Amino acid sequence: MEYVISAGALTARVSSTGAQLVSLKYENAEYLWQGGPEWPRRAPVCCPYCGAVEGGAFTWGGKTYAAPRHGFVRDAEHALAERGGESLAFTFELGKNDGRWPWPFALRAEYRLGADALALRYDVVNTGAEPMPLQLGFHPGFIAPAGSVIRAEKPELPGGTDTLALAPGLFDSGASIDLAAPRSDWFRLERPDGRSVTVGARGFAWFLLWGAPGATPFACLEPWSGYPGPGGMFDRPDAAALAPGESFTRTLNISLA
Repeated sequence: MEYVISAGALTARVSSTGAQLVSLKYENAEYLWQGGPEWPRRAPVCCPYCGAVEGGAFTWGGKTYAAPRHGFVRDAEHALAERGGESLAFTFELGKNDGRWPWPFALRAEYRLGADALALRYDVVNTGAEPMPLQLGFHPGFIAPAGSVIRAEKPELPGGTDTLALAPGLFDSGASIDLAAPRSDWFRLERPDGRSVTVGARGFAWFLLWGAPGATPFACLEPWSGYPGPGGMFDRPDAAALAPGESFTRTLNISLA
């Protein structure tokens, strides 16, 4: 089911599947990629890990668990917990002995709108009796007309500059542009029509940029708390190890102009 919230000129539509943002309009203009053959998703959340797992599976406690790219939370149905004119909250709980993940947890995803900004706060709590590995990432895609550029607060983009043109062929290899320990507090997609989307990077260990091969019609600006790597789930780069009862919080901040 989908829910709509608004604040001034900003309107967001959110699906209960994955608590995923599916539309973000400012002054009646759509900013969020609406899906297509180049990439069918819009703004999924990566949880309880980011990226691919080596071999597509992992073993824990003598059992093997399938590990789809970016985790399973993005495809799980969430329960609506609260609804206001400018806010929404969803919850999702994974119980003990669930075949998707050996560590039980509970999460809350809360959307709040301002006049020209959206904040998505994610809280994940380890509800089990032993430590749990966790990575959390946001993967929003935004419409990027021809001539769009990505700008960083500091000169840390490829070539040591603060600007990256979304030229055709930039993502032909299929790989993203991955920045470890980003120094910039924000990254901005600037469109030739004068509109822009700014995504906050503060508090995240990684920031990724990704698009489609050829002349990409969208660009993903992705703050991640962790990164893929070989070894077990606790060994992945910047994976948190949540103690029983411990919570982990990150917020995706998006500003529109």
